[in-house]
Amino acid sequence: MPAASIPEASAIVVVRDPVLAASLELALVAGGLNAFLFDAGQGLDRLPMSIAMTLIIDDRLAKPDPATFAAGLRARPWDGLIVLITDDSEVMEEAFRRSERIAVLEMPFISADLIAVIRAVWPPAPSTS
Repeated sequence: MPAASIPEASAIVVVRDPVLAASLELALVAGGLNAFLFDAGQGLDRLPMSIAMTLIIDDRLAKPDPATFAAGLRARPWDGLIVLITDDSEVMEEAFRRSERIAVLEMPFISADLIAVIRAVWPPAPSTS
């Protein structure tokens, strides 16, 4: 099955900075994942969550606050990985300490950190060769 049709191999990216979005897209593609960039201005309630099992989002875009936003996603229901990009990981990590499938990455981070967080939840399929 091609990676494009495997939700675990895809991530939705919603960040305010277009340069960061492009960088995240490159990191995901280099890590063997598909990346779908979305503009938060189009409404986060319209994100096509069925196409991906990872959501990478700027914590300031997760309205009204990240915890309420995450609860709303779980109520859809959607049980994918939420990666919160933040400038202050201490606050976010404390808020989500007991949460499953929520990871916090503090800026700046390297591409390998992002891929490692995703692979911890969605390991690559075994090779058939």
